[in-house]
Amino acid sequence: MKNITHIFFDLDHTLWDTETNAKESLKELHEEVKVQGNFSVSFDLFYSTYEKHNNLLWKKYAKHEVTKEDVRINRFKFTLEELNIFDDTINEFFASHFVSRTPLKKNLIEGAIDLMESVKDRFTLSIITNGFKEVQYIKMEESGLRKYFEHIFISEEVGHNKPSPDIFNHAMNKSGAALAENCLMIGDSLEADIYGALSAGMKAIYLSPESRMDIIEKNYITVNSLNQIKSLLK
Repeated sequence: MKNITHIFFDLDHTLWDTETNAKESLKELHEEVKVQGNFSVSFDLFYSTYEKHNNLLWKKYAKHEVTKEDVRINRFKFTLEELNIFDDTINEFFASHFVSRTPLKKNLIEGAIDLMESVKDRFTLSIITNGFKEVQYIKMEESGLRKYFEHIFISEEVGHNKPSPDIFNHAMNKSGAALAENCLMIGDSLEADIYGALSAGMKAIYLSPESRMDIIEKNYITVNSLNQIKSLLK
C-alpha cells in the first residue's frame, strides 16, 4: 500500500459492530414485547428471520429498489409475517425503538480503535456509508469513532448509494484527494465497498473475517481482521 494519502472506511460491519449492537437491541426489545404478552416466538428464531429480511432489504436499498422507510418498516413486518404474527402495533414497536436504541450501542469490530490510532496522523480519514443519516452520526459519537474522521459521507445526503462511483468521486473531491490512485477504500462488502471503489479508480481492502489472510486479488487485497490492515499500512 504505497502512496496512499486518503483512506475511506465503511462504517457498519467494518468499524462499528453492527451485528453485535443490533442483536443486543433486538434481544432487549424481544424481551419487552414478550412481557407485554401475545409474543411467544423464541429469540433465536426471531433473530435469524429478521437477519434474512434485513439483509435482503439493504441490498435492494443499495440498488435504489426500495426506500429508507421500506427498510425501516418492512424488515420487521416481513419477519413477523413469516412467523405468523400480523400485528401493526408490534411491528411499529420494533421499527421505532430499534432505530432509536441501536445507535447508542458502543461495540466496535475488534482492533478498530487500535487501527484508528495508528493511522490518524498519517492519512486523511473519511467515512463512506449507505446507512441512515439520523443514526450514523450518533453511532460514531457514542462509540468514540467520530474524532478520527475529517469527513462523513452518507449516501442519503450525497444523493448516491454505494456502489455507484459517484459517491466515491464526491468523497474524493470533497476530502481534497488529488488522485484516485492515492485513495484507499476499506469495507466489508465486495459489491458496495470494493467494486464501487475500484470503479472510481481507488485502491481497496476487503475485510472478510471468513477469508484466509492477506489474499491479494487482481485489484484489491482481502484480509480477515483490522489488525492485518494496520500491518499493511505501516
